[in-house]
Parts: sequence; C-alpha cells; structure tokens
Amino acid sequence: MIIFIIGLLLIYFDEFYIIESMFLYINSCMVLCVILIDRVSLMFISFVFLISSMILLYSMEYMNFDLNKNRFLFLMVLFIMFMCLLIMSPNMISILLGWDGLGMVYFCLVIFYQSKKSYSSGFVTVILNRMGYLFIIMSLIWMLNFGSWNFMYIYYYFNINYFFMISLLFL
Repeated sequence: MIIFIIGLLLIYFDEFYIIESMFLYINSCMVLCVILIDRVSLMFISFVFLISSMILLYSMEYMNFDLNKNRFLFLMVLFIMFMCLLIMSPNMISILLGWDGLGMVYFCLVIFYQSKKSYSSGFVTVILNRMGYLFIIMSLIWMLNFGSWNFMYIYYYFNINYFFMISLLFL
C-alpha cells in the first residue's frame, strides 16, 4: 500500500529516481547496476506485492501442517525479489539476472511437490524460460552496437521511432 501511495505521489509530482553504481567495466561497455524508481515501476511492484501477499496469506493456512512450509516461503520471497529486480531495472544485465533468477525459482516452485508429473512440468518451464533467455541474449548483443546496455541511454540519445521499430522485431 505504501509503494502504491509513493507511486501516486510520483505521478502527481511527475518525478522519477535513478540509483546507479558501476558494477564492472568490460572493454568499452560499463556494466552498471541501475534501479529506476518511477510511477510505472512502483505501480507494477504494488500489484506484485498485492498478488504475492494474497498467495502468502492463502499458503499460510493451506500449508499450515506442511513440513516444507519454510522452503515455500523462502522460494516465494526469492520470486518476489527477482520480480522486483526485473521490473525496476532499465539495464539489460540486471534484466538478465532477474530473468534467470525468476526461471530458477519458478522451476523450484513447480517441482515443489516432488512427483514425476511436477518434474516433467518443471522441465517444460525450463525450456520455455531458455527461449526467453535466448531473446534477452540477442538483445544484449544488439545493444552492444550502441555501447551501452542501459535502455535510458538508447531512449534519450537515439531516434525513439528507430528504437521502437527494432524492439518490435524482438517481440
């Protein structure tokens, strides 16, 4: 609820915040750890928190006597953390880390009740996750042409119509 109110305040004052630190420097590309806090990301995160809180409240009662309740709660917190990283990151490296983390945690959640059917469903999610991973890697290679893995750099310094036309090719 607090994040939703902060998002409404950012809409009202038309502000956004960028937290940035250099993580690594490879050849001519800096790998930055960038977190973008704006109205859109806070609105999405508030919905993620709303849905996740309902899942956690339901699972507390549903899994009350389950021995692996703490493992499920840990996996859900990791899922929420990687989802927030994916939402608040305008940097392709952070998006890649968030996507990979989501894929691993999602696989663990699918195979939580360890049976043959859940294992086969888990491997289907791994294969589908790797397809998305392939597109993210292709986007990383494409963004090397611009000298930055940061979406804000491409948005402000290049023709926006060109950027959207190329990004539509990846959808």
